[in-house]
Amino acid sequence: MGKIFYAYEMKQDDPDSGVEAFLNLPATPYEILDAMDRLRRGDSVGGEFRIDEYYRFDSLASVLRKSNDLHRLNALAQKLSELSDQQEIAFEGLLEMESKGKATPLELPRLIDLAYSTDCCHVVDDALNDSQLGLFCAESGFVPGAEDLPEDLFDLLDFERIGREHRQREGGVIVKRTAEHAGGYVERYNPLVEAYKTLDLTPKMPDYTILLEVSKGYFNDPGYDREKTVQLKLPASPETLDAALTALDVWDWREAGWHCLDCKIPLLMDAVSDEDSIHAINDLAQRLADMEPKALHTCKALLSAVDCKTLQQAEQLMDTLDQYILSPQYSSPIEVAKGELSLILSEPDRELVASNLNLYRYGQALVEKCGGVLTGYGLIEREDRQPVQAMNEGPQQGGMEMT
Repeated sequence: MGKIFYAYEMKQDDPDSGVEAFLNLPATPYEILDAMDRLRRGDSVGGEFRIDEYYRFDSLASVLRKSNDLHRLNALAQKLSELSDQQEIAFEGLLEMESKGKATPLELPRLIDLAYSTDCCHVVDDALNDSQLGLFCAESGFVPGAEDLPEDLFDLLDFERIGREHRQREGGVIVKRTAEHAGGYVERYNPLVEAYKTLDLTPKMPDYTILLEVSKGYFNDPGYDREKTVQLKLPASPETLDAALTALDVWDWREAGWHCLDCKIPLLMDAVSDEDSIHAINDLAQRLADMEPKALHTCKALLSAVDCKTLQQAEQLMDTLDQYILSPQYSSPIEVAKGELSLILSEPDRELVASNLNLYRYGQALVEKCGGVLTGYGLIEREDRQPVQAMNEGPQQGGMEMT
């Protein structure tokens, strides 16, 4: 199940804010919640995301609106990521049928219905033109009497005309072969599935803090039997962990491998996948479950600031969260500069100074002076005014605390 789109949203009403979020879609529940944190949204509104890159299905670029609701866009990407090779060809055919003759973009609900309707189509893999389609029709009994012709007379049939007439009569389309798919002839034989109206796109808090796909053997060793897999929601009780081993038909966790599917702190997903101890992962999951929202945001900012790569490092940093201050209102040097001016100057003087000052460079200097780091979650500083990224250095002189 691969990624389909690379999408982003920036705070349009204040270009100096630096508030933005980027996502590979389909995204996990916690990745979407994390994007909302970066966009400073306390609610579940997804906002309007723009697609910056199409990893697959670039044919959608000509029919999708420039900005789309995140939850709808993710639902489309999720379904597209689940399609088989033949279903992908069917979707391309349905897309061509739907967009033919239309000058305006297609609505996302309609595109979602198309993605769910691929099984309503016939796909002829080898028919890349009318002649090949005509040959298929003649060989498959769709041309009366053709099956009774001798081979020399059969070969004289006008397969191109037969294929063209069949395609026009049935309203089918020929999907060109690309690097993504083999192409073929597509025709719809049933009405579209009205899937969108049945989908619940309301964001929900997952009932786990870490979600693993666990297999027998190791994911990076093709010599192991990986057919048996289970999804394991953490934190879990010892009994639940034992049940996962039983389901995999292994005796202990040394015979199992795992891959992180989702994590309350998405930045840690690779570190979780690389961790050797299931108990260390379970302990982390419990710790994340017990973490208050304010501490969670500070933790995300801190792990991002120091580019945390391992669970051991993450655990050590979590032990020091009370030594840090997160100012989520600051996401760019310009915002930092404006915030500082609002503290030291009255409004008329502030406007005068701001209009004659390089706010970006001033903000950079302030951040450097306080030893902080601007992250996607805000400005993070150490209370002792040491540089955030210098964990083992001695105390620094000077510095400031942004408020």
